[in-house]
Amino acid sequence: MKKTGELAVSRRRFGNVLLGLCAASALALPALVSSPAALAQSGGTVALLLPDNIISRWEQQDRVFFEAAMKAENPQAKVLVFNALGDPAKQVAQAEAALTQEAQVLVVAAQDTKAAAAIVTAAHQQKVPVVAYARMIPNADVDYFVGKDSVQVGLEQGKWLAANTKDGDTIGILNGSPDDGNAHLFNQGYMSVLNPLFSSGKRKLGGDLWIQGYDPAKAQSAMEQLLTKNNNQVQGVLAANDGIAGGAASALRERGLGLPLTGLDATQAGVQRVILGTQGMTIMQPVADFAKAAAKIANILLLGKTPPASLFGAPTPDGKKNVPTIQIATVPITKSNIIDVVNARMYTKAQLCQGIPAGTGGC
Repeated sequence: MKKTGELAVSRRRFGNVLLGLCAASALALPALVSSPAALAQSGGTVALLLPDNIISRWEQQDRVFFEAAMKAENPQAKVLVFNALGDPAKQVAQAEAALTQEAQVLVVAAQDTKAAAAIVTAAHQQKVPVVAYARMIPNADVDYFVGKDSVQVGLEQGKWLAANTKDGDTIGILNGSPDDGNAHLFNQGYMSVLNPLFSSGKRKLGGDLWIQGYDPAKAQSAMEQLLTKNNNQVQGVLAANDGIAGGAASALRERGLGLPLTGLDATQAGVQRVILGTQGMTIMQPVADFAKAAAKIANILLLGKTPPASLFGAPTPDGKKNVPTIQIATVPITKSNIIDVVNARMYTKAQLCQGIPAGTGGC
């Protein structure tokens, strides 16, 4: 049996060995954590922040496609999904909650593109990258952007409406939500077509209103105001998206009117109105492509890598820098191409034709 002194020496030696092993493990730990293979096994956590539940695409398409795309990229990854329900302060709080839950990447479809700058600041303080999704977050030093050419979208809407109205016609404009930067870019696009017509007198401006939150009920009320103001003498409507177009179509239907009417998003309801002829056009944003692009960037970041430059096209200026951007092409949809194009990308023909008489618009 060892004497007390010898036992103390042995304990000290064992303690030194144990401390040495712990130190060696601590030194090895960062290498393991930053290893792509280790992160792929543990999955990591990414948060998707959605703006509202008024525009149907966010919950019905973007959420579903993003979750599926992340599962395909990294089956072990955890996806947190938050919806601000139209409240910018709530979205900032949700971002903070995501960071508390140790989200390593934030994918943000901003409810208010200016207010969302606080989300980027909070994330960067914790060294968490931010992918702006569908809507650029200006002047915020955002890391990546997955979006579309919103000015081009507006340009397509304006060109279609100009082609489907005639000299002397009165046009009403129902813009998108004033707190969405994209809405101002849409406006820039279609007004580049329409303003010269208004200036020359070839078209008359019947009213120019903004629809908070893209709310269809507010759009219906605004359309009623435009019709009353112009004694129903309106010959075309520039509606910024399908939700607004739906509200406008309801107001027009109540007065027995059918006018050239634009849209955006190729929602199922919007597509069906195009088939029926109560909405003239919409623009398809291939949401699955948006989601796949965002998931690819997010997973590369989860793996501790930098997305390669080859993944991106032309950068998008955000007011502070040129942000690496994946730009998704949009497709104008009219009755002439609606079944083939939309059926191939978003809905089945059965979904598109549900409740529509056979033989109508290709159904």
